Amino acid sequence: MEVKDEIIFRVIETEDADWKARFASFYSGCEIKKMGRKPHTFFAAYSGDEMVGHSVIYRDKQQWIMDGLRVKPEFRERGIGKRLTEARIRYAIENGAEEIWYACEDGNMVTTCCHLRFGFEKICPDSHRCNAATAHWFRLRITPKLFKKFPSLKPLPKS
Repeated sequence: MEVKDEIIFRVIETEDADWKARFASFYSGCEIKKMGRKPHTFFAAYSGDEMVGHSVIYRDKQQWIMDGLRVKPEFRERGIGKRLTEARIRYAIENGAEEIWYACEDGNMVTTCCHLRFGFEKICPDSHRCNAATAHWFRLRITPKLFKKFPSLKPLPKS
């Protein structure tokens, strides 16, 4: 397979038949959970017409929750996961987020490290009984310090 240099990132605003087919193909062979009825926004990375990365964010009541980050193995270590994570954070901030939550399996060190770099902190929500070894929820507080460290996360002025 030829790996193209240019990766295009898109926010998926309409879940039409073409998108659903690409999504199903991208996750073929993977165990995925069905998205609930909560409104959610997809982000996708493409190399040509091929979807090479995917992520999602949704809002549950007042909480923004990042979920589902996957990059095809042959496209990993090219910054795609980082850029998809950055896009989700920026989207939530532009839509009023004061904090963003993320959960992953305890052994998923790649995604854990990606999120820790952005300033996510491992915590245990009040509704869970867990310790540092079993907590798998991470929270990012949106503060001026975050924008100082990552200027690209600052929302663009609305015209």
